Amino acid sequence: MPTALVTGASRGLGAAYAHELAERGWSVVLVARDAARLADVAERIGRATGAIVEILPADLTDPAGLAAVERRITDRDLPIELLVNNAGVETDAVFAEAPVAALTGEIDLNVTALMRLTRAAVPAMTTRGRGGVLNIASFAGYLPSGGNAYGASKSWVLAFSDTVAASLHGTGVTVTAVAAGRIRTDDDPQGPLWLDPRDVVRRSLDDLARGRTLSAPGWVYRALVGYLEAPRTALRLAARVAGRGRERCERLERGSGHTRPSPVPTPFRAAPATARPHPAVAVHAAGQATPVPPVLPEEPARPAHVAAATVPAPRVSGTGPLPVVTRPAGAAPVRPAARAAASATARAAVRRLPAAPRPVQPARAAATVRLAAG
Repeated sequence: MPTALVTGASRGLGAAYAHELAERGWSVVLVARDAARLADVAERIGRATGAIVEILPADLTDPAGLAAVERRITDRDLPIELLVNNAGVETDAVFAEAPVAALTGEIDLNVTALMRLTRAAVPAMTTRGRGGVLNIASFAGYLPSGGNAYGASKSWVLAFSDTVAASLHGTGVTVTAVAAGRIRTDDDPQGPLWLDPRDVVRRSLDDLARGRTLSAPGWVYRALVGYLEAPRTALRLAARVAGRGRERCERLERGSGHTRPSPVPTPFRAAPATARPHPAVAVHAAGQATPVPPVLPEEPARPAHVAAATVPAPRVSGTGPLPVVTRPAGAAPVRPAARAAASATARAAVRRLPAAPRPVQPARAAATVRLAAG
């Protein structure tokens, strides 16, 4: 039975994720700061679904609590197959009036904790060749409002998930960011801008199973996100194509493929081969040394500042008498008639290719000139 870890699972969207995963047959680990509420949610999920529910009370803005959750994620005996980074906080005050501690808490929970938990989960998932990370962002990451740090932190979650997903291409691990809109509660009105938590959970889990890097539940938000993501989608496709080309070049450089020589001449390819010194004595396996006849030296190049009289003349090979060819003893002399017949036979054996026919210009009909009557 696979295990999923959900942060911020004591209420709202986190509790909905835990309940849906338990109904789908997952064992769930619930992480939240409120231990009493967390235990209540775990009991209700266990009774309704019969799934194994584990609770881990921890404050992700506290280094000790964050380290405890990281240790649970990296536990090899109880591996985590799915990580749902749902925990998040939003400051109500505008930036100029918000306390520095509240703004720092937003960054610690929405950015730092999400990054560290993702970093703790991805290596083990990559080793196993399967797994998934669901990062709950917000539509506020595209159009931040209110003047606080919440929109900026969710924009970072969208960009971070896209970057990690690109680095895990082909590993079997999927990272999906959820651009959720307004989540409906009991006091919220009905309308297309208010989303039911169960619809958001089901849509995002289905998109994660399909391997998508971005999920936008709700037809209104899906249309807006599709329009806003069009430039990034084109850039993502171009980066993937460039990445494949880079991987292919690396494979060719490692010798896994065959390459053609470049048609562009280079000074190294066009340069003449350097003359290697010829040994004066050849040493055989028996240890005997045999003198080697000297090799004609290369033609010396005369620098511009050296007089021609001081440079020795080059030695030209082939100016001596031609060697005399003698027939073996007892061989009959070759008669001129036989030599001529052999030459004629060799010339007859050469087949000439027929010449290509010349194109014939088609004859044109004579122009007919009509004269107007009268």
